[in-house]
Amino acid sequence: MLRFHLRNLSLLCVAGGRSCEGFVRLFYREIVSKTLDPNTSSNSDPIASFLRNSCGLSPSAALTAAKKANLKIAAKDDSVVHLLKDYGFDGAQIAIVAVKFPSLFFNSHPERSIRPKLEFFLAAGFSRAFLIKLLCKDPQIIKCSIQRRLSPNIDLVRFILGGDIQAVTSAIMGSTWILRRNPEMQILPNLKTLRQHGVTHDNVARIFLWYPRLVTQEPARFSKSVAFLKQIGPDPWKSTFVPALNVTCGLTQATWERKIQLYQSLGWSLEETISAFKRSPMCMLHSEEKVRKIMGFFTENLKWGPAFLASRPTLLSLSFEKRIVPRYAVFSRLEKMGITGKNFSFSNVLISSESTFLKKYVFNYKDQAQELLQAYNDKLKLTAFQVDV
Repeated sequence: MLRFHLRNLSLLCVAGGRSCEGFVRLFYREIVSKTLDPNTSSNSDPIASFLRNSCGLSPSAALTAAKKANLKIAAKDDSVVHLLKDYGFDGAQIAIVAVKFPSLFFNSHPERSIRPKLEFFLAAGFSRAFLIKLLCKDPQIIKCSIQRRLSPNIDLVRFILGGDIQAVTSAIMGSTWILRRNPEMQILPNLKTLRQHGVTHDNVARIFLWYPRLVTQEPARFSKSVAFLKQIGPDPWKSTFVPALNVTCGLTQATWERKIQLYQSLGWSLEETISAFKRSPMCMLHSEEKVRKIMGFFTENLKWGPAFLASRPTLLSLSFEKRIVPRYAVFSRLEKMGITGKNFSFSNVLISSESTFLKKYVFNYKDQAQELLQAYNDKLKLTAFQVDV
């Protein structure tokens, strides 16, 4: 339509001469500005207008949320907004909920469909502060049935975690899907798989606390991951089994094989690679670039061979720029000073906490402390600059 009008105006300009050209340009700017201006658009859209005026959204955010809501009519009143305020939500928190789940504010019967679920959480022992955090993170949780989802899943999480409300809230905030999934179709079958493979109750509890999304996975895929891990280790009663399961559940078979090939290309045997994974499962999540950079640095500067590094895979988890390079600057200077000793090794320097490192390897040498600290800070600044660039 806009193109049609502009073409007709252009034809008039041909007949009317230069005096009409300015008019066309003015007309074009006016139409485009009104089309693109979020204030104009949100004012004309009743859904966006409601979200802007009642929920505190910006014009552009209101327009985006209105499209997400996919509704044809605006709310008749602010009943949902008032309801949330009754439970302690402030304006900013209501805006967060509106952006994530705008349809909530067009509920026709909030007293029947929303308030009972808010009351359910409070009656179950959760605080209002938790309720606000939960809905700000995943407001669509309010769509879940109390009988079919919320109640049985909360009871299940409580049973696994021994009724500790703090642990339960931590698990739920770790993955709200633990409340949204069908317990009979997903969570319980996954728990059965863990039991069948000898995973201890303590490790099941760790899964709920550390990686709760794992028990919400599709049961067939989850069972395959657990069986694979049972075959290669670590043992299901060891605490490292839990992060190892998180890794295997997150990697495809093709990606796993590429990681194995990466370490073998750097001199590790298959047995050494599996052993390293059992010691430090995170080694299978590092990028190829990071692994090659760190192992290349260790090989060139410290002459550490593949077997040495395979037995200490946690070293690959350290930051190359923020820990390895700056601490090597200190270590190399201490070596030049003739510092030796049974426990004086770069691997010990690397695994020390920041406070221990500074106390033991910098400030312990009073005459050289300023020089050592300068070398350390210079490398920190240099690598930070390189990363930023």
